[in-house]
Amino acid sequence: GQDGFVWQRTAAEMTALRVGGTSDHLPTLQQALDLVDGRVPMVVELKGVPGQDEGLVESVGEMLKHYKGKAAIMSFDHWLIRDFPKHAPGIPGGLTAYGNDVKLIEAHFAMLAHDIAFASYAAGDLPNRFVSFVRERLKMPVITWTVLDQPAVDLTFRYADQMTFEGFEPDLVQVA
Repeated sequence: GQDGFVWQRTAAEMTALRVGGTSDHLPTLQQALDLVDGRVPMVVELKGVPGQDEGLVESVGEMLKHYKGKAAIMSFDHWLIRDFPKHAPGIPGGLTAYGNDVKLIEAHFAMLAHDIAFASYAAGDLPNRFVSFVRERLKMPVITWTVLDQPAVDLTFRYADQMTFEGFEPDLVQVA
């Protein structure tokens, strides 16, 4: 219910915000990691703003290094992915991606030089040659985003390995 950018607010201002008109407040990443306490694997997506995210990968990498469970990081932002090996060593990093046009696909292929461990791809952009190459040739897992219905579930499990979902209970999903 507030306008503005995350980078324009302090952590205290962000944690004071309420979620969707409820009495719930946003946790910091460290609070979320402490709450989960290693009981399940965590995947943290980093969304940067050029010139406003100095130290983001390093800070998140340090927090995840101390997380009691398994953890991974991923991002759309190529400049952040390039920092994963240096500032988050040992934490699996992934490319969040979309699209089918040649320019985007070639940019995704370029990210393979930066030691990514998985890809998270827009479900509606499957199939494509990048995802096929990553899964078939590199044996790298692919997650889809954001799966909202059964047709997207079917597409996911035809061309990918797992899904990021919203609006339904995955235990109730029938995999074709």
